[in-house]
Amino acid sequence: MERQERRLRLLENLIYLIIWVVVLIAPIWDFNATENSSGIDWKATIYAWKMVCPLLILFLVNNYVLLPFLLIRKKSWLYLLFTLCAIALTVTVCVYNRPNRDMPNRPPWENRQPEQMISGQRPPAPSMPAPQFRPEDRPMRGFWFPLLFHFHIPTILLIIGLNVAIKFLFKSIRDDHRMKDLEKQTSETELAYLKHQINPHFFMNTLNNIHALIDIDKEKAQQTVLELSKIMRYVLYEASLPSVPLEKEIHFLSNYIELMKIRYTEQVDIRVSLPEQIPDTQIPPLLFISFLENAFKHGISYRKASFIHLSMEIKEQELHCLFVNSNFDTQKAQEAGFGLENTRKRLHLLYNTNYTLHIENKDNQYRVLLIIPIQL
Repeated sequence: MERQERRLRLLENLIYLIIWVVVLIAPIWDFNATENSSGIDWKATIYAWKMVCPLLILFLVNNYVLLPFLLIRKKSWLYLLFTLCAIALTVTVCVYNRPNRDMPNRPPWENRQPEQMISGQRPPAPSMPAPQFRPEDRPMRGFWFPLLFHFHIPTILLIIGLNVAIKFLFKSIRDDHRMKDLEKQTSETELAYLKHQINPHFFMNTLNNIHALIDIDKEKAQQTVLELSKIMRYVLYEASLPSVPLEKEIHFLSNYIELMKIRYTEQVDIRVSLPEQIPDTQIPPLLFISFLENAFKHGISYRKASFIHLSMEIKEQELHCLFVNSNFDTQKAQEAGFGLENTRKRLHLLYNTNYTLHIENKDNQYRVLLIIPIQL
């Protein structure tokens, strides 16, 4: 992110540099183009640069002092006050440095009276010496000079307005990058949190069950250890990636359910319906585990018949996942879980509004339908 910030600031300053290089080079080209001189008229060019320097100083003050320390920090009135003072000072300096733009008085023989013009008579030339022309007395012609010398305030406002526009354009780009990085970090943080949402008690209970199975069914105990290791490997390594194959996510859910069956044996009706043909597509990892864990945590009673049903199917370009479990007045407990709330936020970050999450509680059933888009 810091490298991206530096690149944007470098690009912004490069744009300013190019603009001012063009402005400083323009008088050289303008004089040569209008005067048809064989060499560079450095005296006239220096006079033009003297008029540009106050504008350049105003830009530097506005760009590196007033904008970052006042306007961007939302001190608008202070920015307006100091900008007006800077404009007034710049106009004063420009007027003070302004060279004499009037042509010297024409010789008397050029000031003919109307009757002399009609008769074609020419007054005698006086013996006075011809006036000496100076670079500062020549008329400022071309495109740049009326802009710089005639219209001080419009030129200054144009510079400040262009400076503000470029500054806020790059600020908007930087803010957009920061927001995306923040959303990415938030998503990664929530993902890390979801990794740890698999209740540690689940692992403790599973280890206790394995310990009991060692004396009863050693082969089943060994198989349970393998299933647990698969879950741990997936959570610690596979889930750290931005996306995983759908097949691996389904295997993870299957392994989780198989381990939970060891704990609850046959007292809970657990049914799983998964697609026979799993497409080769990628999905975010650990996207369904919170719903499944909630079902086992809040939908099972040791005194009443309980059930947990999971069905997953693919329809066109969508993955439909349905969780249905028995409900024993635990709706508030299920809906208030941190895992569910984090999953909502994560879904919004991942898919914006292009997903469906419908939660329903009726007829002693708690239903969660999640539909996400997939690429087939």
